[in-house]
Order: sequence, then C-alpha cells, then structure tokens
Amino acid sequence: MKNDAILDSILSLLQAYRNLIISNQNKKDLEGLRYLLGQIIRQYDIPKDNCHISKAAYARWTELSVDKIENFHYRDVVICNNLKVAKEYLLFKGANSKGDKTELTKNRTFVFRQMFHEDHVIPVSLIIKEMANLSVVDKSSIQMILEGMHICILLKEEDRNIGRTRNRSLNFEENLNNVYSPSGIELYT
Repeated sequence: MKNDAILDSILSLLQAYRNLIISNQNKKDLEGLRYLLGQIIRQYDIPKDNCHISKAAYARWTELSVDKIENFHYRDVVICNNLKVAKEYLLFKGANSKGDKTELTKNRTFVFRQMFHEDHVIPVSLIIKEMANLSVVDKSSIQMILEGMHICILLKEEDRNIGRTRNRSLNFEENLNNVYSPSGIELYT
C-alpha cells in the first residue's frame, strides 16, 4: 500500500522532471525536482533480500543491542541494552564530522545515524538517471528499477572509507567488487 502511493508520487514527479529536461527549462527547477525524487525514492520499501549489513556493522550492533538492526533507521534512538562494559566508540555528529570518541555504557542511548549509515549500494542519483531515460514511463517500469535497489548498513567509519558514489554503477555485484571489497567491507550473510 505504502509503495503504491510512493510509485504514484514518483511517476508524477518523474514526468515533470522529464518535461523540464526536454524543454531545457530552469536548472533550479530541475535540481528541485531531482531532489524531491531522491527523497521519495528513499521512502520506498526495498525487498528484504536487497537489505544487507556489513560484518563490522553487525558485530558492533550485536555488541551494543539485543534489538534487530533492521528495525532501526536514520533518526531512531538506539539503547545500549546489550553492552557488558563501558567502552569508547566513535559517534559522528554530521556529514563532515570525523567522529568524537564517546564512552557508551549499558542503557545509554545514541542516534542510529551517529554510528551507522544506510548506504544505497546503487546510488539514488543513478536510479533517477535510469528512470529519466526510460522509453516507457509507467508504474511497472519504475517499480522494476526500484526493486533493484540495495541498501547496506555500514559503520560510519566504513562509509567514510568508501568515498562518494562517483565510481558506482547500476550493478550491485560490480559495486561490491569495485567499491566495497577494495575498502575491506564484507557483507554479513
């Protein structure tokens, strides 16, 4: 049900976006529509088989919490309900932050995004580009693209090591081999 509403929104915005590209209209409007498309695409519920976690993120999570990591996202508060002894961890306060060493103790809280990152293995910018280039723009063609999205929960430190999304493709396996593996990131299975 939720994904249907998201598909309707994407279809409407995508048609407007493509019309702006064709008519070579205001660049600011184009950027605004691309931003909105990206935000709505991020709300789409990705198939469970396409949701991954790095081994390092999984190990850290199980050290800290008994809860299921897949139930936590960006702004959710995490309770350290499994931490046995006080320990220092890097917590990141913003996109450009290098992280601050912070001591966590049992039942202390932090915000999910301070330690973990939900990485779109196939960048949203490439997904938007693929949608904009569709020969037939309808809900089923958009859904086919969205069903190919993959998310991987990483530690923030891992995310900082892989760099931005410039060297990625629309192929999940290629991104694992060319971006994740050279950075030492392995997926938990």
